Amino acid sequence: MKTVAKAAFVLVAALACGHVRADPVADFYAGKQISMIVPSGVGGGYDLYGRFVARHMQRHIPGTPAIIVRNMPGAGGVAAANHLYSVAARDGLHMGIFQNTITLNQVTKSNVVKFDVREFGWIGNAAAASSICAFGGDKKDAPIKDIFTREIVLGASSGSVKMVPLLLNSLAATKFKVTAGYQSTSNVTLAMERGEIDGLCGWSWDGARVNAKDMLARGVAKVQLDIAVEPQPELVEMKVPFLMDMLPDGENKQVLNAILTTQLYNRPFGTTPGVPADRLAALRSAFEKIGTDREAMAEADKIGLDFTYMSPARIRELISIALDAPQRIQDRMAEELRLAGFGG
Repeated sequence: MKTVAKAAFVLVAALACGHVRADPVADFYAGKQISMIVPSGVGGGYDLYGRFVARHMQRHIPGTPAIIVRNMPGAGGVAAANHLYSVAARDGLHMGIFQNTITLNQVTKSNVVKFDVREFGWIGNAAAASSICAFGGDKKDAPIKDIFTREIVLGASSGSVKMVPLLLNSLAATKFKVTAGYQSTSNVTLAMERGEIDGLCGWSWDGARVNAKDMLARGVAKVQLDIAVEPQPELVEMKVPFLMDMLPDGENKQVLNAILTTQLYNRPFGTTPGVPADRLAALRSAFEKIGTDREAMAEADKIGLDFTYMSPARIRELISIALDAPQRIQDRMAEELRLAGFGG
């Protein structure tokens, strides 16, 4: 009897220990849904990355909750950021992909901003970006120094292909003449191929490398400038000149650098402020595992999506370059962005 009693005691103790060691994160997420907020409509880069991460991240979260994508376009990504900051419950069941420009919205003190980007629970970044200048006609083989001495006519629709050349004219003394009014970047590239304009600047390389692959291969256009804080490896291999190497040190370069840091966290994912630490850690770990997930990377290769992991700590460091800059630099950033049409 004593042996039976002792065995029973051991069994009860083992069950008790098992209960103590149960994973509270898995218990919380089991059978639940996580909302993935995308700050744009269906289609396009943010939606593509949001849905890709949702499909593959859910497998790596304890309790394997489903991740459901919700598109929430508005105010250049500010509406989605406001929702995650002020409306969504702070329980780890709400996350999203953010437009990197929300840091610039905060710098410019836009009255629609109801958040502080430093307080979000950053999960990780999926891809960095470089903007490029691509030229056609006789400009595609001209010395790159000509951008500082000769007028180059650029086409633009809206967004970065309109804003970046204006920033460069002001902060880097380029001589770009921007012809706006095109409906889309594809219309601009068609105009370049026809010889109506010399090129375009502020074109995101992660999109151009796919959408303009044929045009570049045929030699109709050539990538002539890498506009970023850090050289893009693929563009380095192509021997594309790096803008920052061409600029003198000084306040203008410092202001431009602070603005362009947002490109490095081009596809950032985060959750609401105040998520319990163990749940936030689980979300961060699940996101990081996507980069070593064979199924996820096979899909990324198939659809031409670049997934390059960046840690939450690095995102916060980059945000601080803008938001912790001396007030003089922040004021210059806000003024230059306003003059270039940002947020307008």
